[in-house]
Amino acid sequence: MNSSSHLRLSDSALRPQAQGKRRGRPPKTVEATPEPATAPSAAVGTLTRTKSLLLAALKVWELKQRGLH
Repeated sequence: MNSSSHLRLSDSALRPQAQGKRRGRPPKTVEATPEPATAPSAAVGTLTRTKSLLLAALKVWELKQRGLH
């Protein structure tokens, strides 16, 4: 401390600090990978969509049953 009761600032406190690395999640990068070829899904609430969901549920159930035997 000096005579005016203030702390003397060090050199590192006087110099501006370099910008630190950004914290948090890095941004997602868009890759040029093509999407897998899948059939377009039916509109929500239509009979076609209900049928496809039931068929998918049946396929999952069948695969589970096959795995138990």
